[in-house]
Amino acid sequence: MTDTQDNRRSTTIAISGIAVLLALTYAPLLIWLGKVSWQVTQLTNGAVLVLFAMLVCLRTSLTSIRVEPAISTHGLALLFLGVFFLWLPHHSNLPPLPLLILSFCCSLAAIISFVFGQLGVRQFRPALGGFVVFGLLIGLFPALDWPLRAIAARRAAEFMQWLGLPIQLHLVLGGPPELMLSLQGHNYIVATECNGFGLLTSSLLLATIFGLQYRVSLLKKIGLVILAVPVAIGCNFLRIVSICYSAPRSPFSYHITHEILGNIFYFLGLTLVWLTARAAGDRVTSPPASAPATPVADRV
Repeated sequence: MTDTQDNRRSTTIAISGIAVLLALTYAPLLIWLGKVSWQVTQLTNGAVLVLFAMLVCLRTSLTSIRVEPAISTHGLALLFLGVFFLWLPHHSNLPPLPLLILSFCCSLAAIISFVFGQLGVRQFRPALGGFVVFGLLIGLFPALDWPLRAIAARRAAEFMQWLGLPIQLHLVLGGPPELMLSLQGHNYIVATECNGFGLLTSSLLLATIFGLQYRVSLLKKIGLVILAVPVAIGCNFLRIVSICYSAPRSPFSYHITHEILGNIFYFLGLTLVWLTARAAGDRVTSPPASAPATPVADRV
């Protein structure tokens, strides 16, 4: 009995040491991700979603899996992958951020495997998948800003023209280029904050998390992630249309109207993704039965 307790204590100490070493290794990456998420408002909600998914997966694992720390082959294989992806950026021309994100997730999965076993890693797949998507989107934000703004402004203008509204779309120069919508004497700048990246991030995160949480085929998982893109883009340009049309007619201030309509279309997009995931797979993954339980303008 004493030998068993000693072995368990030694294993726990070894796993704790590995966890501390990994935490120190990935601290710069996590601090940078946290700073970017805080500074870029479109990414803040995505960071909250990932953190929430992690907490939910942790709670599920603690309540359904018996904690028995063990240095397993499965965990060591994941740890090796984490070290490999950490080594790769220094010895290749591949972009470093995706490799570092994969490295962190593999290393975190290794610790989860040491503590909860393979079943624990399976339980954490939605959160780990969400973290990978979130990290990749952070790297894509600068490149996607202008294309997303252009799509939103162009589609909003086309839709309002289809409705018969006298809308005009302008490219404003004289500084950083900006897109401006003019409607009945009111100007609306389609700024960086209006590119819909926040909704796109949250929609892709939900699609990934639900796709890994629900029992659906691989094809449906991919389809759900793909569907999240037009849903986010569509809800964003409809948000712009609603603001341009409603702001001059609203009894509330522009800021209040902007926030109300923005939240309505934000949650509309997330609801559509959630309902699609529910329709695609009506059963949540769970442990096996044998396992333990410039011009003056408003920003739109």
